[in-house]
Amino acid sequence: MRPELWAGTLEMISDYLGADSGMVLHLSASGDDSFIIHRRLREDLNQLFLQHHTRNPYSFAFARAPSGKVLVTEALIEKDRLHRTAFYADILAPQGIAEIIGMRHADLSRHGAGGILFNFSKPRADDAEHAAMRLCDLVPHLSRAIDITLLTSRLDARQRCLDDMLAAMVGALILLDRHGRIVQMTQSAEALLGERDGLLTNRGSHVTLGAHTRDESRRLTASIKQALAVARGEPQRLDHPLQVSRPSGRPALLVQVVPLPAPSFSPWDTIDSGARVIVQVVDPQASIQAQAEQLRLLVGLTSAEARVAAFLGTGLGVTATARALGVSLNTVKTHARRVFDKSGVRNSAALARLMASIPGGLPHRAVVSKETCEKQLVMVQDDRA
Repeated sequence: MRPELWAGTLEMISDYLGADSGMVLHLSASGDDSFIIHRRLREDLNQLFLQHHTRNPYSFAFARAPSGKVLVTEALIEKDRLHRTAFYADILAPQGIAEIIGMRHADLSRHGAGGILFNFSKPRADDAEHAAMRLCDLVPHLSRAIDITLLTSRLDARQRCLDDMLAAMVGALILLDRHGRIVQMTQSAEALLGERDGLLTNRGSHVTLGAHTRDESRRLTASIKQALAVARGEPQRLDHPLQVSRPSGRPALLVQVVPLPAPSFSPWDTIDSGARVIVQVVDPQASIQAQAEQLRLLVGLTSAEARVAAFLGTGLGVTATARALGVSLNTVKTHARRVFDKSGVRNSAALARLMASIPGGLPHRAVVSKETCEKQLVMVQDDRA
């Protein structure tokens, strides 16, 4: 589970076998994504090998070898033939490699060739057969170790992809697993749930999503169950977006529950805790404020002008805006004229159309993990409403 330990592991096994060096190798058939994890090999020659010598008689023979079986060089290719190759002249000879013992690994060989290999110099080559026998005892352990490393890497890559996807999306997004438990959320969602104004989190054995009223919470739960059923491949009808009222009196939240595709590696589905449903929450008031902030940056509004633009952009008139902001009508009219001039529009209706066309905010790079969700729950136990 810690791939950085492989180099040290190869060194220990090399010493145990009496080898000069060891490596975990993957050669992609397309030439992309090939790699060498090694100890005691020359890095410059590794790069030369990956650039120019991956397609050589030894690698072709190694790709056809049975997986999980330890083989010496002679079992794969005649040494005289190997010694006549550019691979030998450029890579093996400069490092004094006279004998190789290797084990092909099935997953590392997908779309190419790969496995674990150990190299012997001429003084040590006579002991290669004995070293191969000792390596046979380690094959089950090494195979399982490679399997775990590959699985961990796939899961990590999937998580990084999910993090990048969330970071590139604007607004409050909440990911739920196959049991409806919260596994991840964006910072906007964390802030929204922290207010406990409409949507909230229920803390039992797991963290789940709920609503302020019992009826709305029931409809939200039903919508999540429908989306989870669709994610499992069951024929289900998805509900329309939900409206969730807010005790504060602010505009209702709009909630859309969307199923995500199941993981491709279905045998692991029973232990997988990845996301199955994405819950998108739109706060109309927060959206217009974010759009006003974007407009401020785009056309150079002052903070006061941006506040006026936010209210006018919702369709409120100047009188209602003055009352909401607690300022005089003349102040609002002055700010409104400056907003119109700077943004190139003539009236509040045109301003509202302009703001509706502006994205609600720039992507945030941070997302919030399940652990952070649980910590946040502890801090909001007192209902601020």
